[in-house]
Amino acid sequence: MRNFATIPPSVWQTDLKKLRGDVDAIAVHYHLTTGPHSTMIGIYPLPMIYLAHEIWGSSEGAYQGASKGLRRVIEAGIASYDEETEIIWVHEMAATQVAPRLSPKDNKVSSVAKQLAALPICPITLSFYRHYRDLFHLKDQPILEEFERALLGATQAPSEPLRSKDKEKEQDKDLGQGKGSLSSEDKKDTYTHAQENDDQEFPYDPPKSLEDGRTFLVRVGVPAQFIEQALQRHMRGMLYPCDVESWKFEARGVV
Repeated sequence: MRNFATIPPSVWQTDLKKLRGDVDAIAVHYHLTTGPHSTMIGIYPLPMIYLAHEIWGSSEGAYQGASKGLRRVIEAGIASYDEETEIIWVHEMAATQVAPRLSPKDNKVSSVAKQLAALPICPITLSFYRHYRDLFHLKDQPILEEFERALLGATQAPSEPLRSKDKEKEQDKDLGQGKGSLSSEDKKDTYTHAQENDDQEFPYDPPKSLEDGRTFLVRVGVPAQFIEQALQRHMRGMLYPCDVESWKFEARGVV
């Protein structure tokens, strides 16, 4: 539990303005930013049963109120919630509680890294890492090596060492001599894959509306069970091609 929390008055013109008229959502927002489970980085475990009990107690409809309020907060783009791991991410909380950006030598860098490292690697924590990777210099923290590997896709082949330039040249030479040569179709697929990987670091442009966003997600092949989660990121301009590919693999049962 944090000893203190800072809530700037500007929240009434930003987050809470989006929630006007919805008392349940405002209560959830206040709990997310000041509750006993919250952290300064804004991403932490929060089972729905805790959220319901700590706001509404044992009153009838507590769980329903918590679920409704949280859904509104998510739809407003204020937070994301992973139901499988029960982890919440209040998007701008790290910026207000820590800083919009940190210098490499700031002690807060290691503090942020330790809090993130205590969480499991999943789509929501990986999105947080991707967002603050450079702003907070997290890629230089050894404790977050697994997050870096997951972001770069290295976890798909953890036992495969990086190839040296010499080995790559030898392989190119072998291919040129006909050893293990690729068909024209294979070459085309490999080139396309390389192009897609080059674009992984750039997010898709956010859509103008929820309807446009859903249409786009269906077009790029986001599996139905991930549409809502993808839409939340897409509306904030934080949806990356690698997210879509990861969900496609997961939907096919690929580990």
